[in-house]
Amino acid sequence: MRSVDYRNVLISLCIVHLFALSEGRPIRKRAVSEVQLMHDLGELKQVQERRQWLQRRLQGAHAGLTWGGAGEAGQARRRERPEELPDLSNMTPEEIQLALNLLEKLLKSKPS
Repeated sequence: MRSVDYRNVLISLCIVHLFALSEGRPIRKRAVSEVQLMHDLGELKQVQERRQWLQRRLQGAHAGLTWGGAGEAGQARRRERPEELPDLSNMTPEEIQLALNLLEKLLKSKPS
């Protein structure tokens, strides 16, 4: 009976020692593909956050009245409502950055 108790204590101490040595690091080294997958997932999340932010910014932006071509001479086009704006989920990161730069230019050039 005593040997079982000592065995349990020894196993518990070994487990605690193993956790103390690992310091929260994974026990095995990650494969390159696993690291690449984690990196790609992080980039995907960042791009999705940018898209959502840009969508919110564009919904809040007020488009000025634009004038039509020859068929609509003298008549203003109807303004798009925020819920009618196109979905931005299929934009590439470069397109998002271009749209952000354009939006920043428009916001800076707006007279206060």
